[in-house]
Parts: sequence; structure tokens; C-alpha cells
Amino acid sequence: MKKRNLKLIFASFIMASAVLTGCGADKETTKPEETKEVETDKAEDQKEEGQKAEQKEVKVEDTDAGKQTAVFTEMMEELTKAKENQEVDWDLVKQKYDNGLQKDIAETSPEFDQSIQAAITAGKSGEMEPIIAVQLIDKTTQSYFYQNQKALQKEAVAAITEGKVDEANLAFVQIKHLAEKVFLPTAEKRDGHYELTGDASLVENINSGLSAQEEALKAENAEDFQVYLQVTDKSIYRSYYLAAKSYAEKIEAAVKEGAEKQELAIKQAEAWGFFQAIKGSLSGGDEAAAAQLDKLFTLNETDPATIKASETNALFAKAVAGKIKGYYEKAPKLLAENNATDAKVSAMEGNMFLKMLQGQLTEKLGEEKAQAAFADAEAWYNAVAENKPDEAKTKGESVIATVNELVQ
Repeated sequence: MKKRNLKLIFASFIMASAVLTGCGADKETTKPEETKEVETDKAEDQKEEGQKAEQKEVKVEDTDAGKQTAVFTEMMEELTKAKENQEVDWDLVKQKYDNGLQKDIAETSPEFDQSIQAAITAGKSGEMEPIIAVQLIDKTTQSYFYQNQKALQKEAVAAITEGKVDEANLAFVQIKHLAEKVFLPTAEKRDGHYELTGDASLVENINSGLSAQEEALKAENAEDFQVYLQVTDKSIYRSYYLAAKSYAEKIEAAVKEGAEKQELAIKQAEAWGFFQAIKGSLSGGDEAAAAQLDKLFTLNETDPATIKASETNALFAKAVAGKIKGYYEKAPKLLAENNATDAKVSAMEGNMFLKMLQGQLTEKLGEEKAQAAFADAEAWYNAVAENKPDEAKTKGESVIATVNELVQ
């Protein structure tokens, strides 16, 4: 990985200088008299590679992800009419959903399918306000696309590991397409709401992760691809987390401004839909906290007027902290088992979850303490990557102590 990419990818506190310590280090030195011959051979190789690439070019619109996002766009074009108080053709929406998305969504998550089908039915019958039904359909489908992205990432990893480059490219082309059509627009809104720029920007982190993955894919380096996968995936994850979190904050603010119940319910539906993407994962960090968040965001279980940002923020912090602790325990164990690749992947996951709490750490503990934790997190990752268990233990304990202080 070129050094210029590292800052964008790892941000200020997880600048993992040891991730790709071997990259570029094993290049053979070319003698002056060999230069011309090497350059000629290189040009021929590049020509052949270009021809192969042209022959194997993937048309993204013909892929499953391409077809699914096209159907989703068509559905949303019709559903958006509800935002303008126009009549929605619910039969058309259902037809497009049934023919283009239902099967795949049901296979990935029967709960997602049930929620979308129920929202379409309720929107058509008038049992639910059309705009609320629209938000449930929109955000739950986006949650499906996130899960689909994770499945495609696994396919790509398996393909690279097995030397099936064409299959890996097919999966990765779809991942990039989903990012362009679904994840980056959502991330851009979160960047705007929380004023995230530079290495804190979700858009920058997602794009940097994708760029690093692409370089690893071209090099057919499965290990690097898996490590950088975590930058891409967890940055998308963070956008869904911040989306749900922000709607809880917006609800409380709207209540203070005297907003009508329907406006609150719309925001609650959006929070619920975004939360579905990460609910299962957060349950692994703290099942009770994740369950309570799901209950707070569920329309028929919680009056949105009672939602408090401080409660949802604390629940999110508790669940994310559980994820961090899990990976900080897992990575050293994998290292002790001589599983260096999975240890680095787990270490990166732990640090990407830590990044999700950057705002809360800074707000509660102060900039200096937060930055110290991020510096220790960087050192911890490097110690894992360099197989230095004693140093990893010391730095890891320091990070976890700060995390515990946040959630006390």
C-alpha cells in the first residue's frame, strides 16, 4: 500500500504503519543494463493485461447488485410521491419488489422481507401513514444492501484466497456499485449532520477502504484485502450507527419544538430502519442494550415523544464497547495460535469499532484523553501486526480502561 493512502484509511488514531510492512520491500533491484529489456517486457505485459481486462470487463448493470439497485431506484421513484402528498401506486411498488428484490431479501433476512411486505400492505390499506411506510421500506431495504455487501466481501475473500481472480473481481465490482448507489449517499448525509471532514469523514473512509481493497485485489493479496475490508465495512456500519443515533437526537429536539406526532413517528421509522442493518452485530456486543435500542425505535412499542438522546447514546456506547472488548480479547488469542492474518483482521475490527465512539469519547473524557486512547489503539494494532504480544497486552489494557471509563 502506498504511504499516501494510509492517513486517509486509518485516520488519525489507527494509522497502521505495519499493516503492509512487506509491500514494496521485496522489489528486486534492476541493474542499469537490464532496464531497457525490462521496460520492453513490462510494456508487453501491460498490453496483455489490458487486453485480458477488456475481455473480462464486468457490466455492473448485469450483476445481481446492479439489477437490485435499479429496482430499488424504481420503487423509490414511486414511493417518493408520498413525500409530496401525491398518490402512491402501491400495486406497482409491490410488483417491483416481488419481482426484483423479495427473494434475495427473504433469503438474507426473513425479518427484513416481512417488514417491507407489511409496510407495503399497510401503506396501501391506509393502516399506516404513507410517508411512514415509505421510510420503513427505504431504510430496511438499505439495511439489506448492507448485509448483501458483507456477503459479497466474504465471496471476494474466498475467491482471492483460492486464486479465482475473476470471481473476486465480480464480487468487488458489485461492492463498489452498492457503495456508489446506496452507502456513500447515506454517509454524505451523516458527514453533513455531524460536520465530519478529513480523516473523520465517513465518505473519505469508505472510499479509502475501497481503494486499498482494490489495490490488494490487483496484487492478489488476500491478507491485505481482508484487513482493509474492515475499513470499508465498519465505515459503512458507522454511517448506519450514526444515522440511527442522529434520528434519536432529532426526535428529542423536535419534541422540544412542539412537533406533531406524525413527524416524530417518521423519524422513529427511519431510526428503526437504519438500526436493522447493525442490530444483529450490536447484539454480540451487548444483547440487552441492542434489544432496548430496537424497542425504542419500534413504532408500536415506544411513543417517540419519550425517546431521549442521552439514553440511546448510552445504549449505543455500551453495545459498541462490548464489540471493542471482544476484538481486543480475540486478536491476541489468534496471535498466540499463530494465526497472524486473522489476528490483524480482528485488531483492525476492534479499532474501527473504537472509531465509532470517537465523538462520545471526546465529549465525555476530553480531547487529550481520547487522543491518547487512539494513539494506544494504533500502537496496539502495530504490536499485533508485528507479533509483539507483551506490547499488545500493555497497550490493549490502556485502551480498554478508557473505554470502560466511557461506559461507567
